[in-house]
Amino acid sequence: MDLDTLIATHRRPLERHLRRRVGDASLAEDLAQEAFLRAWLRAPADLPELRLRAWLYTVATNLAIDALRARAGRPLLDGGLIELLDHAAAPAGEDHDERLAIEAALAQLPARERALVTLQFAGYGPTDAARLLQTTPEAARKRLARARDRFRRAYAQTAPAIKPLVLLLVRDEDPGLYERWLAGAELHVRRVGHADETVRQLATAHALVLTGSDDDVHPALYGQQTRAARPGSFANDRADAAILSEALAQGLPVLGICRGHQLLNVARGGTLHQDLGEERATRAPELHADRRMHAVATGAGSLTRRMVGTRAAVPSLHHQAVDRLGRGLRVTSRSADGIVEGIEDPRHPFAVGVQWHAELPEAGIAGRRVRDALADAALRHAAAEPVALVA
Repeated sequence: MDLDTLIATHRRPLERHLRRRVGDASLAEDLAQEAFLRAWLRAPADLPELRLRAWLYTVATNLAIDALRARAGRPLLDGGLIELLDHAAAPAGEDHDERLAIEAALAQLPARERALVTLQFAGYGPTDAARLLQTTPEAARKRLARARDRFRRAYAQTAPAIKPLVLLLVRDEDPGLYERWLAGAELHVRRVGHADETVRQLATAHALVLTGSDDDVHPALYGQQTRAARPGSFANDRADAAILSEALAQGLPVLGICRGHQLLNVARGGTLHQDLGEERATRAPELHADRRMHAVATGAGSLTRRMVGTRAAVPSLHHQAVDRLGRGLRVTSRSADGIVEGIEDPRHPFAVGVQWHAELPEAGIAGRRVRDALADAALRHAAAEPVALVA
C-alpha cells in the first residue's frame, strides 16, 4: 500500500485514536503524520491490510506514550501525566454528578493505582501502562486488576443514588427495542460502541448486554475461512470480543442475545455453525428463522432453568449457532432439533448467552424473566461490599 492510500484510508480513525490518548487534537495530528512517515519508511513489505493496520496503530500508540512522558516533565506519581490524561480519559455520556463521583473515587486511590486506572480510562492497555510506569506487562496487569477493583468499590461508595447502569453494546439492530425492554426492570441504559470508550465505562457500569445483529460474527475470529457466513467488520467483531472479555474479567454481569450469545462462545475459544442448513446441523433450519416460536428445554441446575423453567416457548431469528463449545462454558438449553439455545459460565456470577431474542414482545414471560434476572445481578454487582482504602 502506497503512502497516499495509507493516509487516505487511516488518517481520520488514527487521529481519533491518538486524540483519545493524548487529549489534544493538534498533537494527535502531528503524531499521526509521524506514524504515517514511519510506516512509509519502515513498515515490513507486503503486509496484508489487517496486519499493516495493527503495525500502524502500535507505532502510533508508542508515539503517544513517548509524547505524554515528554509533556509530563516530572515523575508520573507526582501527577504530571495524570493531569495530562484527565481530559483524554473523560468519555461522552457521563453527567456532571457521575463525573464528580468518578473524580472522588480516583482521589481515594493510592497514586500508582490511580495512574493505572486513569491510563486504562484513556485507552491504554497493560503493555502500554508497563512502558509508562517502567514495569513489566505482567506486573502492570496484576496491579491494574487490583486497582480497577478498588476503584469500582470506591465509586460505589461515592456515586449518586442512581438506577443500575447497563451498557448496551449494539451494532446495527434497533437499540430502542432493547432499551424499552431493559427499562421495564428499572435499569438505566447507555448505548456504547467504540472499544476505548466502552472499556472506560465498564468501570462504572453494573452489567453489559450484547445485542443481535444483521451481520454474522466474522469466521476469522474463530479461525475459519468464510464459507456460508455473512460477516460484517472483522475489526468491529474483534473489538466487541475484547470488550466482552474485559467485562468478564471484571466480574460484570453479562448477557449475550443471538449474536451476543455466539460472541460469548467465540470469545472463549468456541466455534460456530456458519449456516445451519448448509452444514446440516439441523433438519429444520426454518425452525430458527423469521421470529418463529419454538420450544427450548433447559438443563438441570442451570441459571437458565432458574430463570425460565424447564421448558419455554421462544422466538428465534438466526441461521448460525454454537458448534464447538468455548472453554469453561456449559450448554444450558437446546431446541427440539438439538441446536444450542443457551450457554453460561457456571463460575461467573452472571455470564449468560441465549440464542433466541429475549427482548422481543413474543418472548413474553421468558424474556421478562431473563431481563429481571440480569437486573438482580446488576443490583448485586452495584452493592458489592466495599474494601478498605489506603492512602
